[in-house]
Amino acid sequence: MRSCTLIGIGMGNPATLTQEARDALSAASLVVGAERVLAAVQHLVRGKTLVSFDARTIAAAFAAADGNPCAVFSGDTGFYSGATGLRALLESEGWTVRTLCGITTAQYFAARIGEPWQDWHLASAHGTDCDLGIALSYAPRTFFLTGGSITVRSIAQFLLDRDCDATLSVGSRLSYLDDNAEHIFSGSPAEILARDDYDERLACVLVTRAVPDLPRAALPDDFFVRSRAPLIPMTKQFVRAAVLALLAVRDGETVWDIGAGTGAVSIDIARSAHCAVYAVEENAAACALIRQNRAKAGAVNVAVCPGRAPDSLSGLPAPAAVFVGGSDGDLDAILRAVYQKNPAARVVVSCVTLETLAQLQATARALGRDYEAAQLSVARTKAAGAYHFLAAQNPVWLVTLHS
Repeated sequence: MRSCTLIGIGMGNPATLTQEARDALSAASLVVGAERVLAAVQHLVRGKTLVSFDARTIAAAFAAADGNPCAVFSGDTGFYSGATGLRALLESEGWTVRTLCGITTAQYFAARIGEPWQDWHLASAHGTDCDLGIALSYAPRTFFLTGGSITVRSIAQFLLDRDCDATLSVGSRLSYLDDNAEHIFSGSPAEILARDDYDERLACVLVTRAVPDLPRAALPDDFFVRSRAPLIPMTKQFVRAAVLALLAVRDGETVWDIGAGTGAVSIDIARSAHCAVYAVEENAAACALIRQNRAKAGAVNVAVCPGRAPDSLSGLPAPAAVFVGGSDGDLDAILRAVYQKNPAARVVVSCVTLETLAQLQATARALGRDYEAAQLSVARTKAAGAYHFLAAQNPVWLVTLHS
């Protein structure tokens, strides 16, 4: 059985290589890697080199090589590295694979700014799809590898658009010693957007944001900012708790809240899972309230979508789950738009009038959907001097549609 070695070289400065990695590179009959990575270790290589980062090309080159070939990767082999897929392929072809770790970008950057990194959420936006709201929802401190369509500037713009109180610490060309050496700085989203004195192609960013210490449950009604005139409707706490249970949102899912009002349901959903929530609301005053409540709750994964449903739904990504809190008479068209996007979407509709409930029943039959309705009648105690009595809230039907 033949042996090969996969090596993480760190940021690019060969001084950060481990001695074990240096010895393996010097002894290798063939070293394969991306052009920039090979250039960083060329002075240590005595055997042949091949420029490639394609796993099958590397495996074929290894099969034709003598001795113990090596593949080199930037950063660490276990941190969003191509080494993961290559190792699985090589082992399936009978190779014994040795992996030598490198210094990760996160590890190096944390040392350079003098901070621990055990509480960071690590996310890669380096040439891959990355939902910024979801990534940021995991922790107050989120570290991004950037590249491709997502850059330091696009992250700063996202935070600015979401009214997020945050500080960005940026590292560019980390470990490089040439004329365009590493550059580390920090600032607010607006301050970062005003800069152009760094290399965005080789950059990382740590986002530190203020996140209130709140329970992961339906928040009390008095937490939310409300309007006085006109009064914007808000789904009450016990109903919101039931909505969360019925929708059962999972990490990574896309959720629509149609007729979002003050944003209370959107914010509770966004805090119940690491998901992307789209709060659809046609009332401009309500949209302003959603933004205020989003900032208050630190729910950066809520996107405010002004516009009337169903017309405003066409540009949104397909939902895994949908809550319809307000339809303004367009319930049939809204549900058809939802199922056109995703026939398997989990849908819960709130009905406060008999007419809406009847319309929903007719629409469900027309769409060939079964449904289950539950009525919530909540009464909460209210003090009256030395006594307490029950003050009833308006009954609400929560209707879950099934395929």
